[in-house]
Order: sequence, then C-alpha cells, then structure tokens
Amino acid sequence: MRTLFTKHIQVLQTKTEEIFKELSLDGLVIGSGTAHYYFEDDQGGPFRPNHHFNHWCPLRSEENFVVVRPGQKPLLLAFIPDDFWHEHKAVDDLFWSTSFEIKTFAKVEAIWQYLNENFSDFSYHGPEKEKAQENNLVVDTEGLLSRLNWNRSFKTDYEVACLEEATRLAADGHTAAKAAFEMGESELGIHHAYLVSSRMKDQDLPYESIVCLNEKGAYLHYRDKRDNVRDGKVLLIDAGCNFNGYASDITRTSASDKAPAEFKKILADMEVMQKSLCEMPHLGMNMADLHWESHMGLAKILIDNKILKGVDAEEAVKLGLTHDFYPHGIGHMLGVFVHDVAGRQINPQGDSGEPDPRFPKLRSLKNFEVGHYFTIEPGLYFIEMLLDKRKESDHADKYNWTLINKLKPCGGIRIEDNILMTENGPRNVTREYLSF
Repeated sequence: MRTLFTKHIQVLQTKTEEIFKELSLDGLVIGSGTAHYYFEDDQGGPFRPNHHFNHWCPLRSEENFVVVRPGQKPLLLAFIPDDFWHEHKAVDDLFWSTSFEIKTFAKVEAIWQYLNENFSDFSYHGPEKEKAQENNLVVDTEGLLSRLNWNRSFKTDYEVACLEEATRLAADGHTAAKAAFEMGESELGIHHAYLVSSRMKDQDLPYESIVCLNEKGAYLHYRDKRDNVRDGKVLLIDAGCNFNGYASDITRTSASDKAPAEFKKILADMEVMQKSLCEMPHLGMNMADLHWESHMGLAKILIDNKILKGVDAEEAVKLGLTHDFYPHGIGHMLGVFVHDVAGRQINPQGDSGEPDPRFPKLRSLKNFEVGHYFTIEPGLYFIEMLLDKRKESDHADKYNWTLINKLKPCGGIRIEDNILMTENGPRNVTREYLSF
C-alpha cells in the first residue's frame, strides 16, 4: 500500500501543479475540517474529513491541513493536542507518512498562525472559509474546485486498491446478512450480522445501511430497522463499507421459500439483466444510454412476467410505464463520496453536460473513460404511491393489477455492483468478491 500511495501522491502533485499554472496560483491549502456538535449539546456527531483532504491524506481527524506547493513534497500540518481525554495517534510511522513533510502542532491556533506566516495568498479549500480569510488565505478561487473535482473522476491504483478492500469487507457483510435473513432474523438482526462480519461500526459506514424486509423494499431509502418483524419473504439490503475513506456501495435482494413463485421468477430475471448491464459499458458510452438499456431490459421482464400487457418493450419505456417500477437512475460515480463529485461535469472547467431529455435527472452525464468507477443498480419496485396514480390514467388497462397487488407485499428488487472502467472494458469489482 505504501508504494501505491507514493505513486498516488505523485499523480495528485502533478495534476495539481498543472492547475496552479492554469489558474496562476501560488499553492493550495486543504483543511480536513472541524468538529460538528449537536444543537445546544456538548456531544458531537461522527467526524468525516473534507473529501479533498481525504483524497490527499487518509488521516481522519479534525483540524489537519495538507499544503500543496509547486515543486515540493506536500506538507502535512497535523493537530496532535496534549489531551488525556482522547487518544491522538502519532502520524510519523504510517504507510502514507513518508509521502509528506510533517509538522505537528498542539494547538489549532498555532496551525493557523503558521499558515498565515508562511502561505498567505495560497488558495484554500475546506469548510472554515472565514478563518482562512482572517489568515490571509484565498477562498473560493474561481475554477479551482471544478478542476479538483474533475481529477477525482480518474482513480489511481491506490484508490482502486482502497475501493477493492471496501468491496471485500462489504461482501463479507452481505454474505452474513443473507445467512441471517435465511435464519429468520429481523431487519435489526440482519444489520447487526452485516456489521459484525464486515468489521464495521455504524459511524464508519459510508452511508446508513438500508435493510428492508417485505413491503419496506418499496421505499428506496428506507431507514428504520425493525426488530419485531422476522421470517421475511424478501430481503433488500443496500450496504457498503469504508476503507481509508473510500466507499463501496452494494445492493442485493433475496427471496425465501415463502415468497410468491412469481416474485422469485422476476428476481431471477432481474439478476440476469443486471449482470448483462454490467458488461455493456464501453469507452465513450454515456450513462444515459446505459440507463435506456436498463429500462428496455426492465420492460421485457415486466411484459414476459405479465405485469404489463398489450404493449411492447420500447412503447412501455416511451410511455413512461417502466418509470413507475424503476424511478431512480442506473448508477452514479463512486469514490470518497458514495455519490462522488463531478458526475455532471464534462470538462475540468466545470461545464455541465446537457441532460438527456429522456432521463433529465441522472447523476452522471459523462462518457465512460478509463479510471471511472461507478455503480450499476437497476431496480423493480411495487411503489403504491406511483402505481395508484396509474389506476385513473389512460394506460391503466396495460397493468395487471391482480398480479401487482399480489406482489406489493414483496416490496421490490435492487441489485447493485461497483464497476471500474478499464482499457479492456468494464471490470465488475463486486462480483470478484461476492458470489451472488
């Protein structure tokens, strides 16, 4: 990991120096951020560093700074206070330490003073803009953030290694979650099984896990984890892991013997369709075209399984019938953020692509390039709110309401894998670690 990180920093340094030349900047200061406290409380929420700080440094604590200087090794200003209440680990003997010049400080104000005295007129990126201005740093440099975000779209070998490990951890969790479901566990029990096997704490997850039994799978971001419902017919679990600040994002749907035969057939068809979608991306292809293919595949499943009738696949998509069952996008960029930055950018300057009129709300407008890392996650849900609106529509006769009502208690299906775009095509990282 040390060698990979050294090369990672070299790539970041080179790309950032190109930004300096383009924007005529003296240098860059990136702050990790400060603690967040609950309203009128002395208890703080879990800390997450500024995402661009995490891109440079895996240190996940408050009040640290990376200083990027042209032609020099990046400088880490590390906050290590004299504190017997909390542990503050040393930063000079970690796999990434040799990639930085490191200075440690016991007081936050001493760090700001050091920045003021040595790096005034450097551009600043971080949440403490007012403090940065008070210390003669430049905030909101035009064109800087879009370029930093753009560079995040192309993963280094170090980043891929972190994403792989986040995937491996999540795969262990998903395997345990499925076993807990098959043993009749509750949503909460399944969640706990996931945490134990992935070796994660709730606060370290990249996002709050979605654990749905039965009808709750129809809520796309269901948050409750019921402990009083067991022996589910269907499990939908959307859960990832974090490694060095990089996220995995994996969803699986499982059906027990108690699920209707019709639902199990639909689930099997969705699994085949999702796997085929993961093989489709090619260099230059747009996410919107992949999204179209997912709707066409879904339409065929709905028609073949007699959920829709009197319509062909392309007509079903163009009439918006598939949107009732699949109202979200096919995927998103993935990295430090679960929904990573620059998804709608088409160049480093920050210009946004023209949304595809067929799917104007997609999170990504990019054409696939080598180094892109993204999710593919088609779904099929029985969402009462959306389907009820169709009952009074001109196309109500195209829905098999008897079968839909039978399947509503099953909630829905989502299957999500994490994909790396390579010169040889898409690499399904999730399937390398998870067998179902």
